[in-house]
Amino acid sequence: MSPSRDNPTVFLLASTLVTGGAEKVVRALALGLPRHGFDTHVLCLHGVGAEGAELSRLGATVHSGFSRNRFDPTSLFRLSRFMRGGNSAILFTLDHHDAIFLGALASRLAGIRHRILSVHSTGLWAKGGTFSFSDRLVLPLYDRVVALAALHGDYLSKKERIRTDRIVVIHNGIDTGHFRPVSSAVQRRSLREACGIPAESFVVVIVAALRPEKNHEMLLRAAARMKQQGSGALFLIVGEGKEAGKLQSLVNMLQVRNAVRFMGLRKDIPDILALSDASVLCSYPVVETFPLSVLEAMACGIPVVATAVGSIPEMVTDGVEGMLVPPGDVAALSEALGSLESDPERRARMGEAGRKRVEENFTEERMVRRYAELFRGFDTGPGRG
Repeated sequence: MSPSRDNPTVFLLASTLVTGGAEKVVRALALGLPRHGFDTHVLCLHGVGAEGAELSRLGATVHSGFSRNRFDPTSLFRLSRFMRGGNSAILFTLDHHDAIFLGALASRLAGIRHRILSVHSTGLWAKGGTFSFSDRLVLPLYDRVVALAALHGDYLSKKERIRTDRIVVIHNGIDTGHFRPVSSAVQRRSLREACGIPAESFVVVIVAALRPEKNHEMLLRAAARMKQQGSGALFLIVGEGKEAGKLQSLVNMLQVRNAVRFMGLRKDIPDILALSDASVLCSYPVVETFPLSVLEAMACGIPVVATAVGSIPEMVTDGVEGMLVPPGDVAALSEALGSLESDPERRARMGEAGRKRVEENFTEERMVRRYAELFRGFDTGPGRG
């Protein structure tokens, strides 16, 4: 199918595409929308970043370098000149502050009628609200604001004062062929052997950047508490970030060095999840919205123990696909993990339920289709330009 009046050109705009949940959504759209007939272009204001480079390698059309620096006044005209002539096009912008502002103004100068803003946060760490002053100046130029869940939509309406008729909910989705459970006990043993992990260990994994808002400290203190109670659990910390040194010092102070492994940045996340027995995400209330790491763990057939923050309660039903605990409650986290360690049958039931829930509700294919329907529906009627 070629681009047409029913399938306009889509510009996917970001500041840059580093590794993260929102960037993975752009990747899925860049590769998936052409199958729905859309002429799709990824635009990066600065460098392409790791995800952008990978997208280019996979055959997506990626353009970059519209801004020479953060305060480059010529970037507005450079970006609008690139998009000019695409009055039937649609601009889809990630919630990167410079992209929100420049994208709104440049697309209007270019004659593009319709703009969509995708929001991937429920407030910003140490900053309160989601939007900056410059964001709010141009928010009226966006036809729709995409929320990732109903709870997220409520937050955008009540806290950020976005009109409800401009909010559309589209859940994040993941590739369930890439993230999948092990096919047998033999495969799990093989994956564990490759990482030097004993076959009999109860393995808990957290996949999250080592940043303050992810609250890895809560998990490490839960690990110490479980060790004191006789647990033999092994905790895998997957990710990199500025908190690495602080967390390693805490491991030494808590005397859990034999129970914790820092795995660094990994490219084999599906294997790490599949060899594990449970996944944890213990973030503070402000930061998580609809984290892909939770969906990835569920798709790999392992239960998730998470703090009940953001829209995670829409992803994980307490006691069904995993367990929800209050943010900051170390005792509750250790008790939840301890109960899973002692009950492999319950772990299996929760893992199966999680996999089923993702397959039915949160696939990448379903997400791309929903965005395609949204974009296609904008091809008639006036925009905000």
